Amino acid sequence: MSLLDDWGESLGGIWDSAVEGGEQWVDAWMDNEAENVASSAPEENRTPQHEEPAKQPTGQPIYPGGLSSNTTLMLLGGGMFVLMGFTFLMLRGK
Repeated sequence: MSLLDDWGESLGGIWDSAVEGGEQWVDAWMDNEAENVASSAPEENRTPQHEEPAKQPTGQPIYPGGLSSNTTLMLLGGGMFVLMGFTFLMLRGK
């Protein structure tokens, strides 16, 4: 009976050590995640858009301008479509 008692105490001690170490590891991980979340405030870590233009993956800045906006392209395309339709109807009516 003493052999089973010794094994039980040994296994119980190993289990207690493992659980205690696991709790410490989880607590440390949770503290680290909480610090990461607290330090990721956008107002502290981001530069304002008016100070730095957007950049391509190569680091070259992207400046808006020209016919690059979708709204402008859609308006021009719609205008061309209406003009072509009007021309088609005028030529058809001859």
